[in-house]
Amino acid sequence: MAKPEATATGRPRTHAEISEFRRNALIEGAISSLAEFGVAGTTVSTICTAAGSSRGLLGHYFATKDDVMVAALQHLFGRISQSVQKSIAQAGGTAVEQLQAIPAALFAKSVFTDLNRTAFLALWHETRFNDQVRKANRELYRDYINRMDAMFAAAATELEVEIDSRRAALGLIGLSDGLWLGLSIHDDVLTRQQVIDMCDDYISRELRLS
Repeated sequence: MAKPEATATGRPRTHAEISEFRRNALIEGAISSLAEFGVAGTTVSTICTAAGSSRGLLGHYFATKDDVMVAALQHLFGRISQSVQKSIAQAGGTAVEQLQAIPAALFAKSVFTDLNRTAFLALWHETRFNDQVRKANRELYRDYINRMDAMFAAAATELEVEIDSRRAALGLIGLSDGLWLGLSIHDDVLTRQQVIDMCDDYISRELRLS
């Protein structure tokens, strides 16, 4: 399990730093447990074991299991989003080039890991039954859609083409999510490069590049 980062000088020192360190460790523990056991098999014991924490500590930070699931979803989504944004920033260049950097970033080996994809599958399934997790997922996706909408709009403006940037954003998110699921379950049918190419082709078509 990836441990949360401490301060630059080593382990956290202040009360606030220690509290944040412990909370993040529990969230990472929840993500590891979700990946290994799913939602049904994730318990206080499995979370605390993965986090290397005492069982009593979880109740100090989270009132219910639902609260832990929401925090795990937000943390996982945020971690992947940061990695993708970093790749986009490194791509630099034009708005088109930044948009074209997204597929490879979404399916990069550092992002599309066994831990990330299995934990996400568990949490996506939980949205069917858990109002809190479903609400959190909708809020995260609302921001995601808005960012993608803005990127398609900027690329279209740069190319001087007219597109429905909202529809294009929804289409790419739907396609990449479906391929994330497909590659997670059927890695004997799909390859990482194939799904990246499919997303690349979609972006090119929407921007009238092909």
